[in-house]
Amino acid sequence: MEKKNPKSYLDNSRKLIISEDPADYGSKGENWAVEFVKYMKEIVSHPVYKGMPDAIKEDGKVQWEAPSNRSGGKYQFTHQKRREWWQNKAKEVGIDINSDKWISKTAKLIHPTKEKPCKRCGQTLRIAYTYPKKNLIKRIHKEFGEEFEVSALETITEIVQKALDILGNECIVSFQRILKTSHIDVPNFENDSDSLLLWIEDEYIPSEPSVLSPGVMSNAPDRFDGFHSFNLCCRGKADKGRSADNLKTYTTDRRVFEFWSEGDWVAADRLMGLVRTILKNEPCADGGDGAPTADHIGPLSLGFCHRPQFRLLSKEANSAKNNRMTLEDVNDLISTESHGIQVASWYAIPLWNLRKGSVDDKEKALRLSKMLRDNQRNAMFLLSSLLDIKAFTFLTYLLELSFANYKIDFKNLRVDNFITNYDKLVKVERNTKYSTEQKSRRIRVGFEALRSYRKKENRHLQIIAEESLTKCIKSVSELLNVKNPYSKMDKQIEEIIFPKIGSIPEMKLRELIKDIPTDEIEIFEEVVILLKNHMSNVAKIISQKWDDDRYVRNNFDLE
Repeated sequence: MEKKNPKSYLDNSRKLIISEDPADYGSKGENWAVEFVKYMKEIVSHPVYKGMPDAIKEDGKVQWEAPSNRSGGKYQFTHQKRREWWQNKAKEVGIDINSDKWISKTAKLIHPTKEKPCKRCGQTLRIAYTYPKKNLIKRIHKEFGEEFEVSALETITEIVQKALDILGNECIVSFQRILKTSHIDVPNFENDSDSLLLWIEDEYIPSEPSVLSPGVMSNAPDRFDGFHSFNLCCRGKADKGRSADNLKTYTTDRRVFEFWSEGDWVAADRLMGLVRTILKNEPCADGGDGAPTADHIGPLSLGFCHRPQFRLLSKEANSAKNNRMTLEDVNDLISTESHGIQVASWYAIPLWNLRKGSVDDKEKALRLSKMLRDNQRNAMFLLSSLLDIKAFTFLTYLLELSFANYKIDFKNLRVDNFITNYDKLVKVERNTKYSTEQKSRRIRVGFEALRSYRKKENRHLQIIAEESLTKCIKSVSELLNVKNPYSKMDKQIEEIIFPKIGSIPEMKLRELIKDIPTDEIEIFEEVVILLKNHMSNVAKIISQKWDDDRYVRNNFDLE
């Protein structure tokens, strides 16, 4: 940045000039440091902080910190002057400066975004009391078991939503015990999950319950915005390798969403939860001991739909099966299709249709599994390539977000021959905060999967029909450049989904979701046809290798 006259930090147009060099603030210039400086600029320029004493120093740098122990210099008394500013601000917003924690209450009330990035790692967290303490995590594990994974950097709302997805409304009564404190009694919400979630956001979190921790501690007037520079993620000694992004990948969301599978994902998640609850005493198809698990008859990792039908297998058998299909699976899938039900996602349908009739024994079922795995990797490469041409709104279109607009129940749910069955899928329309949260998680996990796929070197990937791929991406780019009515939204999604720091700002994502289209869009359907045509080319090439050594081998192993 050009050096300014030390006696002035206003340019010729009288606009505030603030240093944008992270090195000016003791940082090394990493992306997260750049983002923190951006945050400082937004805060120092925000009208809510108007009149903050000594906001910008003579050299154009933000005076973010104002410690009370300065022994001399021009800014020796900044701390006291800012305390007086906070007192006046408290009175302005109606907070008694003689009350307990008046200054932290004021800082929380006036903060414009209610979240901030960490100066150390860049993780954006909410400033509210919304993250679980150790004792709360222990309560959750006591109720739901150790296998129900909880991160200290997941909000309580995300945790409750995950439980509802997995366990259904039956877990609501458990949260009456889990969330109870000596000062807070949890109302009886009966079967109303939406009311529970609204109560948590509107009443429970603002009450600052003892079982929750804030994403960032208040530190006014020492810090300009009234909060510590280090968030919960780095408040103590950093646990390297366990960032919030990494921890969030351990939840069930990623396993369900990362393959961009088609299907009613809300109904499928709901049924998976019911297998763990009301169907937990049903026998396993493999004869194993313990409660059954929900096995996808067509593995998601091979491109099959995430739909509400599962075979009950023991935990050990399900794990050992991995992403291999059996002859029984193939026959069951073909039988399901005969009733007009789609079992494979759009990118797997061409290869599935070409080769499903060739499977008549165990070895050929494994052979087709391997083929479908190669096909799925090419589909992921195709989708991740759409990131390069910034087709972000179209990608959200493929995520089928509209399924989250409904609450799901199953009429006469039962198990027939170790497979879940029901008479009718009951769907009740809703338009609530909960559905927005579900959509936001699907977007976050889906895009993170594509970004990760794009970044990592996949030693198993063989790009098939490369010329077709290049032509497909070019055609999609040209089509969207000419006809795309959502170019502005593409930019908005890019800014939120791929921030300069490692965390997606959830609040901004939830706001954006309101405007993301979910109805059928003609131009996007044209793009889908282009993608399907390419995957048909991929399928033909793979299918022709039915007898190739890559797929025919005794020691068959899918990775």
